[in-house]
Amino acid sequence: MSILRSLGGICFFMKDSEGRFMGGNNAEFSKLGVASEHDLVGKTDTDFFPPNFILLYRKDDLKVMRSGQPVLNRVEPVLNPDGSFSWHITSKYPLRNSQGVSIGIMGVMRDFDGSSMPWNLQRPFMRVMEYIDKNFHEEILMKHLAEATGLSLSQFERRFTEVFGQTPSRFLVRYRLTKASHLLVSSDKTIGTVAVECGFCDHSHFTRSFLGMFGITPGQYRRIKS
Repeated sequence: MSILRSLGGICFFMKDSEGRFMGGNNAEFSKLGVASEHDLVGKTDTDFFPPNFILLYRKDDLKVMRSGQPVLNRVEPVLNPDGSFSWHITSKYPLRNSQGVSIGIMGVMRDFDGSSMPWNLQRPFMRVMEYIDKNFHEEILMKHLAEATGLSLSQFERRFTEVFGQTPSRFLVRYRLTKASHLLVSSDKTIGTVAVECGFCDHSHFTRSFLGMFGITPGQYRRIKS
């Protein structure tokens, strides 16, 4: 555990079954804007993150605790204080007591462009991130993303799934929904407008996708987060 706490450039954190922080390292303290572990322990994501992200984080935490299976190398957008998004790679693991009972999770997170991924793998996918960030509101075909990497469509889909543990189409939907969740709580735009601006073809498609990811409809999400 002391090795994890000393990792430079990697945020390490632990949470209990109720989502309360149990500890972390200096990189995590800096990321969350606290001075020490004393200022972190006992707090939850609600003390640090925008409300539109908390439900998603908690859903992943519960999935890891209940299944006992880690979530590995998930690349996801994280909202910065200025409203922009940056890319992070997050892995979460079940945290068990001496009897093997799940008591929480521990995880690591680092900036995508500072990850340990070999540069020859990282470089083409950085271009994919940039393309998605600029064009997520428009139709994006998988061949467009493959072209950004210089790979054939089959090579791109295979390598993307190997690196990120999810298909590129699933990744694109997750990014659009993350953007949409931010708009739902930061603007008074109609749900239909949010759907269109985030690249969904219609209101019903958006609602089904949102429900699948967050477990509630966009309208419910807006009401509980407003």
